[in-house]
Amino acid sequence: MRASLGTRVFLLGILALSAVAFSGTLRAAEGPVPYFPQGPLVKNFSGLGGKISVRESFRVLPDRGKLLRVEISRTIRYVKFPSRTIVSTFSYDPGSGSVVQNTSTSDFGSRVWTFRPPLLQYRIPFRKGDNWEAQDGQNRVFSRVWGKVRLKLPAGTFVAWVVRKRVTYDLIRRKSPQILYDYYVPNLGMIAEGGWADDGLWHWSRELLSYQEGTASGKP
Repeated sequence: MRASLGTRVFLLGILALSAVAFSGTLRAAEGPVPYFPQGPLVKNFSGLGGKISVRESFRVLPDRGKLLRVEISRTIRYVKFPSRTIVSTFSYDPGSGSVVQNTSTSDFGSRVWTFRPPLLQYRIPFRKGDNWEAQDGQNRVFSRVWGKVRLKLPAGTFVAWVVRKRVTYDLIRRKSPQILYDYYVPNLGMIAEGGWADDGLWHWSRELLSYQEGTASGKP
């Protein structure tokens, strides 16, 4: 079954535009980088009132020069549609603090996309007021670090950095901006994404249900 255009854009937005969650530490000699994983990590999300579920599995890749790399496999289930698994690679540059996406498989085929230049996701460490811009084809994302909040989710209560994103999708030559808020915590990275819908109510695009560190199953 093929999803509608709106559903496909929504799924692609979650996959390509969400700032990808990184956690863990670098080697002791290089100091901590809490948003880039250097060990096994699995995270489970739900969103849209339980209509969507996402399972993210992290796998560390060999370093490439000074770049640290990770592979993330996402299995997405959306209402009654067949589940999709998308595999992407990301890298972190300690010199610039940039976290970028390098490649991604397609959720509607076997093609592997390579981003040239790599697609900027965010910069760390987070500082209030910092901002960056990225463009994926005709879609543009402007992000700004808003500050910190205390956030209660099914996985626990966290003090999280908030990044406000203004996303502009180019859908058949019509601009459709959307405001989203991403929430990040040390050692887990992104734990939630939300925004206001057309009905004026706050909706979670996704929120963290549970996580496992250093093991294939079971909550720590």
